[in-house]
Amino acid sequence: MPSALCVFCMSFIVLYSVYSVCGLMCWHCDSLHDPKCVDPFDNTSMPMKDCKLEKLDTYPGVRGTMCRKIRQKVYGKWRFYRSCAFLGEPGIGGDERYCLMRTGTHNIFTEYCTCNSRDGCNGASGISFSLLSISLAPALIIYRRLL
Repeated sequence: MPSALCVFCMSFIVLYSVYSVCGLMCWHCDSLHDPKCVDPFDNTSMPMKDCKLEKLDTYPGVRGTMCRKIRQKVYGKWRFYRSCAFLGEPGIGGDERYCLMRTGTHNIFTEYCTCNSRDGCNGASGISFSLLSISLAPALIIYRRLL
């Protein structure tokens, strides 16, 4: 019979292998259809999407490598979009702390933020948990009980 430590190690290796096959996971929503997409962001009931599986019709060979959050003010009303990003680089000059801002006529303002530092980086700022850490928590609880 394998020891509890051995079972724990095997579980960790399997979970890490499954996790590493996935691409970057990003939030997908728009505030026109879901009011939870606005800031402050309420992601409690929203699933993430694997950007590696997302594709564009106009560029079929390009896969999503970043998360994107767009904050847009059109005629005085704010709209928010969160999705995978396919082209460009994270942030400005590779620094995710900075977003690209554009203004236009007729009271239009747009802010584009892109990131790839962690899963769900296009959500609200603050603590974010990866799939691995959430999956690993039950294994740690079981391991502690076996000791």
